[in-house]
This record gives sequence, structure tokens and C-alpha cells, in this order.
Amino acid sequence: MRLPCRPAPALLLAAALGILGSAGCQTAGSERTAERGSVPADATPGAYWNGDHSEAFERAYVTARTPQEWQELWARVGQPAPSSLPGDRMAVAVFMGPKDTAGYAVLIQSAAERDGATVVSYREQVPGPAQAVALVRTSPYAVRLVPRGAGDVKYVRER
Repeated sequence: MRLPCRPAPALLLAAALGILGSAGCQTAGSERTAERGSVPADATPGAYWNGDHSEAFERAYVTARTPQEWQELWARVGQPAPSSLPGDRMAVAVFMGPKDTAGYAVLIQSAAERDGATVVSYREQVPGPAQAVALVRTSPYAVRLVPRGAGDVKYVRER
């Protein structure tokens, strides 16, 4: 059963002003997945997921090497894992934590092996002072599958 969608007044105003591409509601099932971020159909090597709504309540850097850690990572996203974690891969994730407006995003640029550690480079997008943004709570995230490394994982923010 589908319930009627009633966007908040701030979303209606933002949509009317053209600030948002579309004002939508979260629903269950695959529609919710599409709204929350881009999720490939399976966890193929090199797969990448990102979105602006997660269940993360703080900034976090997460590495998942085991099936249990993979499930916990996706619980933090707020979605079921798209499939099982491939044995030769690990997942690296960056969660920005709660933001009071739209316009924030995080992108994992690369992951490379350096001196026995995996170095994950990521970028954050932050709205500029003159940028019009919707007054809606977000919690951006990015997840990427990379070759499995046994050493430490270091997260480095690129400017």
C-alpha cells in the first residue's frame, strides 16, 4: 500500500524556486534506494555508491573486510547490502555526518597501496556562501570497493 506523499513546506518552496531538481518523498523498496543514492545492482569489483541520506549520526571512516563489517557498513547507510562482499575486495566508506542543508556531498577519488597501507583519497563538496540550498537535513556518504589490503587504511581529504 502506498501512502500519499506530502512534502514539507520548505521542500515545496525550494521546488517552486527551482532550487531542487524535484521534490520527492521517501518510500519503501526500490524507489527509496533510487532516492537515497546510486546503488549498482551488484557488488562488482570497483563498484561505487554515494548519496546524500544515510543513517550516520557523526563523521566516520569505515573499512569493511568481513561479511559482518559489510553488513554493519550498510546498516550505517540505512539500506540492505546490495550483495555479498567479494572475497578479493574490501569496502572503504566516508560518512560526512548530519548537515542542516542540501548541497553537501562526498566522493571517494582513489585508493592506492603506499608503504603497506591503503590510502583512500576523498573530496568533500560544501555549498558556497551564495549558493541557494534546500533547508533539508542530509547525511552524505560514499562507499567504494577496492582491492583487499591487509595493512592499515588511511583516509586523506583532498582539497
